[in-house]
Amino acid sequence: MAERAKTKYQGVYTSESRTRRHNGKSDIGYVIDYYDAQGKRQRKTVGWASGGMTAALANQIRMRTINAARSEHAVPAEAADLAPKEDIPTLTFGQAWERYKRDWMEAQGKPTHNEESLIGGHLRDFCHLSLQELTPYRIDCLMSGMRAKGLSAQYIRLAAGLVRRVMRRMRMWGLYDGPDPFQTVRMPLPNNARQRYLTPDEARLLLEELRRRSRQTWLMALISLHCGLRFGEVAALAYGDINFDDGTLYVRESKSGRARHAVMTPDVMAALRDLPGGYHSDLLFAGRSGEAMSAKSSTFQRAVDAVGLNNTGRMIRMPDGKTVPERITDARQKVVFHTLRHTYASWLAMAGERELSLADLLGHTSTAMTKRYTHLMENARRGTADKISSVFHGKPAAS
Repeated sequence: MAERAKTKYQGVYTSESRTRRHNGKSDIGYVIDYYDAQGKRQRKTVGWASGGMTAALANQIRMRTINAARSEHAVPAEAADLAPKEDIPTLTFGQAWERYKRDWMEAQGKPTHNEESLIGGHLRDFCHLSLQELTPYRIDCLMSGMRAKGLSAQYIRLAAGLVRRVMRRMRMWGLYDGPDPFQTVRMPLPNNARQRYLTPDEARLLLEELRRRSRQTWLMALISLHCGLRFGEVAALAYGDINFDDGTLYVRESKSGRARHAVMTPDVMAALRDLPGGYHSDLLFAGRSGEAMSAKSSTFQRAVDAVGLNNTGRMIRMPDGKTVPERITDARQKVVFHTLRHTYASWLAMAGERELSLADLLGHTSTAMTKRYTHLMENARRGTADKISSVFHGKPAAS
């Protein structure tokens, strides 16, 4: 095998085969690098792209292998009870963060740039404090200070939430046994639920513009609008996830971690049938590196701007005398890629879909998230009352 190349997952590498071929190119092998229970470095190939292996799957195998090695090396519970107790080290929040970043976030292949920005900014004064010193009073002072600077409830919640995650992970790992300040701290509740959904005319206008600009972005948007998928779920779709026989898409990469089957509309089925063929494990919308796209194409927002979906409808005069459309500033009202999924749910709610069914279609683990669409169900509910009244009075029910 050729020289290894890094992936975004720690300890996972790729290497091109000199003899194996896949899709007319050199097959890609996935290699994991780790230390076993005895501290000996291990390196092995866990699969090939031609067999359906991906960097994400290789990372899962690596984590399972490491956890199994730790379990084998762990002291039995009976022996642990008899062994002398060691004092739990006193960690500063900064030290706890470094462990959390290295042994949890990076080990899971999670991006850390947002958290590092918070650590270097609003949480900088926490880094020299021990975990025991992070009292409810200090947490409340952090949040009130951020609020005084005009920061949003969502951003304040992100900062305090990072402190909570680090402390709870240290407790889980047995590195902290002090009090949990978040048992009494009240976290701010952001009001950031997306409210805007598209009308059918707006949706058709946007899709027409997208199709003119980029067929790939158009198809991704069509799938989100007609099947209710998040961007990440669309980006993770492979050819093997399409089932034309029963008209479904298998959503294996969901936010909740629970796979589901999304029902395709005739428009989506027709568009997918037009795609060139691919292997079972090939992504429908691979990025430039061949892996799943991690960021939305700027083409989508340019199309939204081109058709004016984020304009208020008013014109404003600039200092140079020119008039330009006034832009929507409320993030909840702006049209973004996720608006397509919100539109899908809103249309179903207005068509009479019930909460449990809607939660299942959207991949929600409970109906709590689905309750935001309850008000859109009222017309359908009133329609059922009209039908009962018509039957009672012997009148033909309206179609």
